[in-house]
Amino acid sequence: MSAEQITNLLEGDDDDQPTLDQARRSLEWPEWERAIQNELAQLKQKGTWQLVEKPKDAIPISNKWVLTKKCDKKGNVVKYKARLVARGFTQRPGLDYDEMFSPVVCFETIQALLAMVASKKLKVRQLDVKGAYLNGILTQPIYMEQPTGFGDGSELICLLIKSIYGLKQAG
Repeated sequence: MSAEQITNLLEGDDDDQPTLDQARRSLEWPEWERAIQNELAQLKQKGTWQLVEKPKDAIPISNKWVLTKKCDKKGNVVKYKARLVARGFTQRPGLDYDEMFSPVVCFETIQALLAMVASKKLKVRQLDVKGAYLNGILTQPIYMEQPTGFGDGSELICLLIKSIYGLKQAG
């Protein structure tokens, strides 16, 4: 990777992952806006947060939009995807979270399961749960700013009820 490519990645100047401002200025904005609205609808449908007045001791965490293009094998864009991500690196230990978990599967376990499937002539199915991270219920109050660029104009903030991408509690 060249120094220019590394600089572009660090500055968020990647064609496949534009910032919200770059997306708004692009000719592809209608597709990006549709993707953002789909993400907001999913977050609303999952009951991810409720808007509340900011408690005086609360420090809401910020968020950002991660925008990506999904391409087919030939490089043609087949889907515009938007994900609202909390900036979990601003969470404070003991206040916004107590413990972090990152469940991972051991590669050897997958190999053993696939070997068993093959030896017993079983079928394997794969499942992709849309918005899987959004099912985790939070046990302590976490406040987040309204979605960047898509707030309702009020001073209200989001009281997170369920986990959102980027939180220490996610994943």
